[in-house]
Amino acid sequence: MKFEKCVIILFGIIIALVIPLHSIGAESPLEDERRVDFGLWIRDYKWAEYADDGNKLLEETGNFYGLACDIESTKNIVGWRSGVNLFFGEVDYTGRTWTDLPVTTDVLYVGTKIYVDVVPGYRLDSGLWLKPFAGLVGEFWLRDLDDTKTSDGSPVMGAREWWGCVYGRLGLGAEYPIAEEIVVFAEGGVKLPVYARNEAEFFVSGSPSAGLEPEQDFSGFGNIGLRWKQWGARIAYDSLRFDRSDAVSVGMFDLYQPRSESDVYSVEVFWTSGF
Repeated sequence: MKFEKCVIILFGIIIALVIPLHSIGAESPLEDERRVDFGLWIRDYKWAEYADDGNKLLEETGNFYGLACDIESTKNIVGWRSGVNLFFGEVDYTGRTWTDLPVTTDVLYVGTKIYVDVVPGYRLDSGLWLKPFAGLVGEFWLRDLDDTKTSDGSPVMGAREWWGCVYGRLGLGAEYPIAEEIVVFAEGGVKLPVYARNEAEFFVSGSPSAGLEPEQDFSGFGNIGLRWKQWGARIAYDSLRFDRSDAVSVGMFDLYQPRSESDVYSVEVFWTSGF
């Protein structure tokens, strides 16, 4: 029921955005052009999980590295954009075992993000281009915790988690030319939860794997940047929020995904071209 409601709300938002702006922009449509950006980025990543009483169970911090390809229609009336990101990185883990002993280890991440947006827009006489947007996003990643040891040398098995989440997003962007070949841009928005799942393998006798479904919560994102000729750069913030999942009985254990949060700050440099 939650999935169906979110999809209905999302499509209602898209229609509400498209209809009024289509009628406004129809007076002066521009040539239907497209723009592609190829980018390299680095992210400062933080992941944390919390117990039911609010105490922090673990924290992961480190850098991700990635590639991005974004294609956007620059049509004045009703445009669109889509893209894919590929990323990887190894971060530091500080947490506890199931028996509450402190441990540290490394965590490997490999993943991708795919999105598509409807972007109705309108160019003002001043050159300001207003671009509200609504769309769907899928993020999928591997979270692989290395084996480690406690302070007394006892071995601790790692874990492997395959994460996936789908969400809608809604926001407002803008571009403005500050010189003949220089454009500044910014956008911000909110993520609308649809579905999330974590397929976890704990490598513990009696508990080979578990399918967990944390409830994704609303979260925010935004970026600001500059284009100069065929080059550009942006800084961005992104976040994900997940509430505690229901417990799943697997062998001798009742397992669940704790309340989890990620916060990401990134810097990207990209090359852009029209076609």
